[in-house]
Order: sequence, then structure tokens, then C-alpha cells
Amino acid sequence: MECAFKTVSVAKFGGSLLDVEGKGIPKIVKQIKEIKGNDGCGPVAVFSAPMGCTDALIRTGESYAQACQLPLEPVFEVYEHLAKLYIKGKYLKQARDELANYKALTQTTLDAVNKRFSGNIKARTLTLGGELAMSMLMDYILKSNGLDSCCLSMEDWPIVTDDSFEDALPNYESSKKKLHALIEPLEDGKVVSLAGFLGVTADGLETILGRGGSDLTAVFTSCLLKDVYSTKTLLYKDVPVQSADPKVVRGQKTEHVKALTYNEAHKASMMGMKIVQSPAIAMARRFGQALMVVPIDEPKMYSVIEAETSGGEVVKCLTGKSGCAILSMNDEKSRSLEDSLRIWERRNDFMDLGAETMETGERIRDFLFLDSDFLKKNEEKLKGFDENMRIDYGLGVVTLIGDRMKDSPGVASLAISAISGINIKRGIFAPHTSQIILVVEERNVNATVAAIHQKKQELNKPPSWPMGF
Repeated sequence: MECAFKTVSVAKFGGSLLDVEGKGIPKIVKQIKEIKGNDGCGPVAVFSAPMGCTDALIRTGESYAQACQLPLEPVFEVYEHLAKLYIKGKYLKQARDELANYKALTQTTLDAVNKRFSGNIKARTLTLGGELAMSMLMDYILKSNGLDSCCLSMEDWPIVTDDSFEDALPNYESSKKKLHALIEPLEDGKVVSLAGFLGVTADGLETILGRGGSDLTAVFTSCLLKDVYSTKTLLYKDVPVQSADPKVVRGQKTEHVKALTYNEAHKASMMGMKIVQSPAIAMARRFGQALMVVPIDEPKMYSVIEAETSGGEVVKCLTGKSGCAILSMNDEKSRSLEDSLRIWERRNDFMDLGAETMETGERIRDFLFLDSDFLKKNEEKLKGFDENMRIDYGLGVVTLIGDRMKDSPGVASLAISAISGINIKRGIFAPHTSQIILVVEERNVNATVAAIHQKKQELNKPPSWPMGF
């Protein structure tokens, strides 16, 4: 039976496309016009802050906590520059007035910082001075290009979250009560310019959806609208998803990865490829929402992320990640640390490597951390769990990703044979989890990726079954 639902696309444009010089903005406008022409309704366009602005706002906020107060002007000068370039006629004054208001609100929030830049004050600073200001500017830029667009008010903000101000998760049932704020402008034929990264608690306090949270904004908005429209989620990037980073495997031909499962995309993003934010992938999986990762210069080179695998590749892609470390500690004491990190800190960027009984009889458990900076900043606190713990810094991970590896024996041995001159610190050979992880010295990450990628054709040969199997 043919679906009678209208199609609405939710298109997310990240910070890499919103550079401070605004070079990506004409491309963004072009894509929005094309989507509107194809769908006839919408789209909802989700915007990140311009590249570097969130980090600048964090530095500014932290300076207020330390009573040395960096100026806010450099961030808002970016918006002023973009307004001059792309907003025309009567809209320019309106945009400047709104920018002045956002700057005043951001400054008032910073003035309220007292010793710590955290919680609602941090969320409010980053979104007022980041995504809210940018989505307002994009609204006027779209209007200047002949598109009927609008922004949403904070009172009607459609993404209602829990109270975890700096890493909030959307609540579906609470957010559905605000769905009219999206449907009404869409039914009026408008493009909705939506700030990414931003949520609100049930009582209206600003939250942020974790680093890379604009992905979650787009995915969750698509899921919210699914009962009313046939929704598409388009996550625009500057480059297509490829079998490895071309800058790392120089001189080799990379392949366009046309399709990934939710599982493959999650593993690749976590291990260094940064395709889509992990909570956004989890949300898409929960609602069965397919995602399209679209390179803005080559839209036909998109990649689909969905539940079922497609294509015959055994190894879809190779990722490399620096800045890792291995923490070793007493096995019994490790339980409370793991609970603290997973439950209270909500961290999922570390892996249990298992325990080993030493000659002394003590059992030592190792954890691989994908963010060694977290360990460096919190070493003293971590020693509270085990004062004799050891941390091996200066490590990186190289990961082979592919759901089909579980049915293809010999992948790990072939990968290892490609890097005979490189010392492997640890190997996590778990093809049933769609990944094989090699821990190497940080300085060897790129060389390891390049050497294994050179064997990718062999890695993707189907397994040789015994005769008569």
C-alpha cells in the first residue's frame, strides 16, 4: 500500500561546513533549496555552531570561572562577518538586532559563573553563543535567498530532555507534547531553522546533547516526526565516508563505503572515524530510522546507515585513533571504578581488557581508554580507587570494522602479517563484535592503518571453505 504521508527531510549541517569565513554557506543554501524542491514540504535544517566557536565559548566560560575573563567579542565577530556576507536588505538590521540580544544574554550568563563553568550555565552559554545564534543567522540567510523560513522559540522548544545538563538525553514522550511547534510551520510551507545541540528540561532549563549533539538533534527530530510524515535524515559532511582517511593512506585508492549497519557506524565513529555521534546512532536504531551521510560537494556519494548489512565487504573500513592509554589496577578495586565511570559519569569510551593473575598472586585488570586526556586530568581522583594503579600513555588504536568478519576466518592474521615491523601492544580479536582492534604506539597509528589498508582487497576475499563444505 502506498504511504500517504508527506516526505519531510531533516538535514543537519555541521561545524565543518559552517566555517568562520562562511565558505560553505552557499552550498548549504543550495542543498536546502534542492531538498525543498524534491519534497515539497520542509525541510527542518539543523545547524551546529561555526567551527571553533564552541571551543572558544568553553575557553571563555572557563576563564570566568578562574576570574581572568576572556572577551566574548571574537565569537560574535564571526556572526557579524557572516551576516555582512550573506544577509541582504531589511533582514540585515533585524539579524544584527537579534545578534546583539544573543550577545547580551550570553554575557549575562557568563557574569553569573561562580568558580565553576558547568551545568545549566555552561549549556546556556554554549547554545546562546553557538547554535541558537547560528540558526537565527541561517534563518535570515535563507530568507535573503527567497526561502520562507522560521526559527522556534525557547518556550516551544521541541526537544525535552532529562536533567543531565551537559550530556542530556531526549525524552520521547515529553517531546511529543511539543510536536505542534514543528508541524505547524511545516504545514505552513516553511523551512524550519533549528539549533542543534540544544535541549530543555521539563521546567525549561537549557541542556546540551553531548559533544557532536547536533547529530542527535537531527535524528531525534526525524523520529519525533515519524508518526506524521515519512521522514529522511540527512547528515551533511565535507567528505564522503571512505574505507580509510585518504590523508593517512596517501598514494592508495580509498573506496566509498556505500552502506553501514548501525553497529558498524557506531564502532567506526567510536574508534576514530567520527561518522555520527554514538547516542544519535543508538536513537536511530531504537526507532528504525535510516540515516544518510551526505558529502555536500558530491551528494550522490552518500552512505546509508540502517539495521541490515549490504554489500559483500568483509572489512568495511579501517580507523585510526591517537590519544589512548591503558590503565592497570587491582581486579577487585576495578569494579567500583567501572561502575562509577559507566553509571555515574556515563562514559562508554573505555574497554575492559580482562584480568590476569600475576606471579605475586594479585589479579590485575586492564582497561583501554580512548581518551587519555580524561585520565591525565583525573589521575589523582582515579588513584582513590587504587593508589598503585599504573597508566601506560602514548598509545593509539587501529580498528578493522565489518559485521561480516565473524564469518570470515583469517582476517586478524592477514592484518597482522601486513605490519610485521610494528610492535602490537595489545590485540583485541573480537570479530563477533564487528571489530578487530590493534593497540600500537601512538607514533605508529598512521603507518599501521596504511599498511593494513594496502591489503584490503585480500581482506575482502570470501573465505575459502574446505571442499565439499
